[in-house]
Amino acid sequence: MRGAGSRDERHTSAAGGQLDAKQLSGRISHASGADELLRLFAAHSASLNHIHAANLWNKLGKQRIERRHEGRLEQLALLADCSRVISDSLARDPSRWSEEARSQLHQWQLWLSLERGADGQQHLLSESQRKLCCDAMQGTEVTISRLQRSVAAALAAVQHGFEEEHLEPRTGYSLDLALPSSRVAVEVDGPSHFLLPDGRGVRKPNGPTLLKRRLLRAAGWRVISVPFYEWDGFATANGQQTYLERAVAPLLG
Repeated sequence: MRGAGSRDERHTSAAGGQLDAKQLSGRISHASGADELLRLFAAHSASLNHIHAANLWNKLGKQRIERRHEGRLEQLALLADCSRVISDSLARDPSRWSEEARSQLHQWQLWLSLERGADGQQHLLSESQRKLCCDAMQGTEVTISRLQRSVAAALAAVQHGFEEEHLEPRTGYSLDLALPSSRVAVEVDGPSHFLLPDGRGVRKPNGPTLLKRRLLRAAGWRVISVPFYEWDGFATANGQQTYLERAVAPLLG
């Protein structure tokens, strides 16, 4: 059957063996969800290299991990194998990992430490390796958009004390606007934070945006999102200020 043949091709190469490194990277990059990522690992765990392991965890971190996945994570020893591959590669030659790649590894470490509990702790990289990754995350260049400046100005008119581009020490994320004493953050989400509109015209947050919100919540922050399409709908400064006041006040009351 044509459908069965196509499915088989997704897991084997024309040579009749495992996918080669480039093919496996492509499959991981284009995987549509946690189930497909776990199937890829189960079929090709013996041939994972450090790039595969990092990409696999970067993708998994952006998926919804449900209870039915927990057993498969343990059964496949996914955490242990990926941690080993990545740790060995970092120890041999840290320069092989770009700043962006180390930032992604830091996000993976955050997922382990903040969301996986005791199970995740045993799979953390060494302290020096975690610092290497965290430093890359904190060194990410930040560009302040016109949209963010507009929101910051309106917020300052209704609530004092918010800091712009606050570097959150535990996660390494830069928060667009933050009130550290109350652990309230306002994230100004421009078009790059969303997927293209679906058939109903709805724009959903993309993976990196969802991951940032989730990890910040796990670190004890309350996050308010200001989507560009809502902000652009206000014709007056008064409308913008009222919008922010209604969003922020319940968290500070």
